[in-house]
Amino acid sequence: MTFHTGRLLVGREKEQQFLFSLMCKSIKCRYLPEADLCISCEDTSSFIDNLCQILLAIGARNTHDQTCVGLIFEQAERLCDGESLVLPLIIGLGASVNEKLNQLGSLHTPLLFTVLVTRLPWEKFNFGTFSFEPYVISVESYSRDQLARLLTSLLPSNASESRFNRFVDLLLTVCFPVCRNAGELIHLMNINWNAFDEPVNKGLVAADDEWGQWKLAQPYLKKSLSTLYLRHYGDSNLDSLSTKNAGRQNFLELPYLTRFLLIAAFLASHNPRSSDKKLLTKNSGRLSIRKKKQEKEVYKTQAEFTGPRIFTLDRLLAIFYVLVQNEFAKVPCTSILMSQIACLTACGLLSPSSQALSVGNSSTTGLSTTNSSVNAISDLDPLANPKYRCLISLEIAKSIAQSVDFDLLSHLTENYNS
Repeated sequence: MTFHTGRLLVGREKEQQFLFSLMCKSIKCRYLPEADLCISCEDTSSFIDNLCQILLAIGARNTHDQTCVGLIFEQAERLCDGESLVLPLIIGLGASVNEKLNQLGSLHTPLLFTVLVTRLPWEKFNFGTFSFEPYVISVESYSRDQLARLLTSLLPSNASESRFNRFVDLLLTVCFPVCRNAGELIHLMNINWNAFDEPVNKGLVAADDEWGQWKLAQPYLKKSLSTLYLRHYGDSNLDSLSTKNAGRQNFLELPYLTRFLLIAAFLASHNPRSSDKKLLTKNSGRLSIRKKKQEKEVYKTQAEFTGPRIFTLDRLLAIFYVLVQNEFAKVPCTSILMSQIACLTACGLLSPSSQALSVGNSSTTGLSTTNSSVNAISDLDPLANPKYRCLISLEIAKSIAQSVDFDLLSHLTENYNS
């Protein structure tokens, strides 16, 4: 059973419980789908106990041959982001479980082992908390010749061997510098072979015209690089990929907290800074009707000429924490939260406006601004307090706010309500 740990954040207690429960549930569904066994894991001891009970049930059902159960963790380096005991527990899980099963005196018990798949060397994992060293097996990447032999062995039926070999060489010429994953190259070969073979079958180019085949197929191969590692599309026609992509341009899916972050950015970019007092404090004081009308006319005139306003990172976070205070007890200002700002910038939903980010260093979202002394630093320093501009429209902001049950219009200025 394979677990994609890149999709699991194991840094918090509930997510560790989810990981332990997922491991027990996967083994149970694989070997004992109809058994009534407990798979809920509140802590480490309950996880070991439940896992032993599942393995004992597997051994009682299969008394003739010994069963080996393997747990494979892809992107295992993400396990280092959790608590310090999670990684040693998973590495020594097989020895711990097998030792406890031997103490119970069971004659037929499966053997349990764990496999960690990672790009990092073992020295990056060793923090001095392991009771024993695992077996380390280094797997080298495929060379171009090895990939060529692998791809040419998958010759389609009714295909010319010489023409298919030329296609494989063209595919590796374009894609090998950026991708050496055999599975992904096989996928690219399957969806691009028709673009190379159809011009010859239709008589658009001669079968021995290598340059003509290269000229016709090269745009399709370069275009397929934009869908590298994306398996949403089952159609083998690249033209249909563009059609499906165009149909999904208006589709936006964001994590729950990131939606509040984008709503806060929209409010910071479309509301004047003076209106933050009403949002950030409960008793902000009342303005006279004349004062409200004057501020409305002034800001409306300025907004028509300037568009979305630039806001600083500390203002964005201040509005964000006000929005989520009713949803969550406490949201720490961690690197994960800061990385979401970089993701919104990379997706084109936010635009960096300070010199620190305009040069393309969008990953430095001002981590130093989380320090308590940020207010003492001048706003003129782009590294201390980077500035952004929200680029989403009002309709998109309203749909995102509706998905989290947030009344956006009541928090906007009057000229946006009309």
